[in-house]
Amino acid sequence: MTPGDEHSGSSNSQEEHKNHIPPQGYTYPSEIHIVAPPVQFRRFGNAAALGLITFGICTVQESMMQTGMSVGYGHGYGSMTAQSITVAGIAQLLAGLWQLANGDTFEGAAFTSFGASWIAKGLAQVPGTGVLAYQQTESPETVRRQQGIIALTWSIWVLILLAGNVKSHVANIVLFGTLNLQLDFSCAGTWLNHERLIKTGGWFGFFCGLSAMYNAAAILLNEENFWFNLPVGN
Repeated sequence: MTPGDEHSGSSNSQEEHKNHIPPQGYTYPSEIHIVAPPVQFRRFGNAAALGLITFGICTVQESMMQTGMSVGYGHGYGSMTAQSITVAGIAQLLAGLWQLANGDTFEGAAFTSFGASWIAKGLAQVPGTGVLAYQQTESPETVRRQQGIIALTWSIWVLILLAGNVKSHVANIVLFGTLNLQLDFSCAGTWLNHERLIKTGGWFGFFCGLSAMYNAAAILLNEENFWFNLPVGN
């Protein structure tokens, strides 16, 4: 076979592949599903427990202050500045980045976005960032409505995360469901300056934080190191 014949044969093969007709009844897939690789092929360990427990711990603390269970309604947020930045902020952000590296896009997006949100929340309490000075110069109504807008946008994001969990286990649905209700009531209460609505959102946040801690425990405690697997409602 001459080089020209070889080239001609290659062209014919490409043409046949191009004009290939699939067998009767076969349909090409309409979409590609991207799933996380199996655990044994991941480069890093599962960071979901880290993201859940850091989120849960700080959410419970903040919600207790929001409902007035600890130091009175609306007080004590400044004491959470360090934990907001480091525990629920940086640690959760890193957990999200690790999950993205593991190929888990959903948990990576959730942990990373909320970690960044907690960092911003903590930095807002640090003198010199301009946030405290801004709140002192602006009218209370303007500040209140802007905080309501922030809660509204995060409520929409959590609703998307909740929709992505409808086929997950019950413990995950409870987590994102209570988180969504917390943000909804907090948004409405902040916007309308209604203390009871804000406190109601705090109670939902309290149970949301406990749910996150339970989900973390369900990952860490299994038959290898515990007496049984914690039920999550598969």
